[in-house]
Amino acid sequence: MADWTRGEPAYLQVAEVLRQKIRSGEIAPGDQLPSYSALMREYDVSITVARSAVAELRAEGLVTTHQGKGAFVLEGAAEAAVPRDSAIAALRRELEALSNRVARLEQERSGPR
Repeated sequence: MADWTRGEPAYLQVAEVLRQKIRSGEIAPGDQLPSYSALMREYDVSITVARSAVAELRAEGLVTTHQGKGAFVLEGAAEAAVPRDSAIAALRRELEALSNRVARLEQERSGPR
């Protein structure tokens, strides 16, 4: 079930659960993801949320979809299924390092003339 108190859209929460299942091998390459109906029941979400969660995984290159057949996990998806929180944390560290570097360069530039 989506946790509305997290402040994160429900489709991202469902996508993260599916991403974790792919990463752990619970859903292996070649396996079919649960249907939209199954996702709706399991996570108590609308079909729009279920579709958006699968679309998120497709955009990340973790699954492929075939109209009328469903969504299937791609080879190598487990290695590519980086948790969203980890990716954001890595970007924050990189941004902080760049900010520090820019601050040093600005300080050097504005030094004695």
